[in-house]
Amino acid sequence: MYVSIRTTCLILFIALFTCRALADYDSAHVDYSNGNYEKALPEFLRLAEAGDIKSQFYLGAMYREGKGVAQDYAESLRWYKKAAEQGEPKAEHNVALFYYNGLSVPRDIPTAISWYEKAAAKGYIESQQNLALLYYKGQGIERNLARAIMWWQKAADLGGKRAQHNLGLMYYTGQGVPQDYKLAFQWYKKAAEQGLAESQNSVGVMYHEGQGVEKDLVEAYAWFRLATDGGNETAKLNVSIVESKLDNAGLTSARQKYEKYKVLYHAVDDEKQEN
Repeated sequence: MYVSIRTTCLILFIALFTCRALADYDSAHVDYSNGNYEKALPEFLRLAEAGDIKSQFYLGAMYREGKGVAQDYAESLRWYKKAAEQGEPKAEHNVALFYYNGLSVPRDIPTAISWYEKAAAKGYIESQQNLALLYYKGQGIERNLARAIMWWQKAADLGGKRAQHNLGLMYYTGQGVPQDYKLAFQWYKKAAEQGLAESQNSVGVMYHEGQGVEKDLVEAYAWFRLATDGGNETAKLNVSIVESKLDNAGLTSARQKYEKYKVLYHAVDDEKQEN
């Protein structure tokens, strides 16, 4: 009976400690979100030193960005590594970025790849996309189109718009896969509907040329206009080309479609590759 009561007390103590730690983390996170970094720092630090993964990650971010502390890449990497070693995929991804870019450590692409692989295996889209790009380029690893496409496919299925665009490009050009305009159009359109300007321009091209989809200048105009909004320079020229081919009624219809799509698929600046 004595042992049972002691065990119950121990479980209760652990539960109370966990609840308190969660409450402390929530408090620190609120301070961080509100820009009160000086107050969040000691709260995160105490929790991170006790092994809290989220706090370790946020300390890495604070030192990387110089929020509440002097910017210190070495200290940032130290905290990211602590979280990464406990299996946090975002931290694993960021450790990979440090080694890829040589921030506070000598540039080491093989080590970056090993960290990308850990995060990618957990379904972290950004790592899957970066890993695919490294295989595609043969950078720090033997070039392997099949593995590049495999990782782009995984990321695309999870909604990664850059991966969706690159899969579209592979099918459009027939790199590593049989050329298939219909599949190219489908993947470009998925990324375009997420606001990726480069894909919006590609969708416009395929509507303009009738590749993988029925030729439609009204659709082409609308997608080119969206891509222009997102800063795609090629799309600006394409808008002019399509305008010259549409009559007044067609141009009116095209502008109306653009206004509709602008609400649904507002373009953003083309994503920069994280590598």
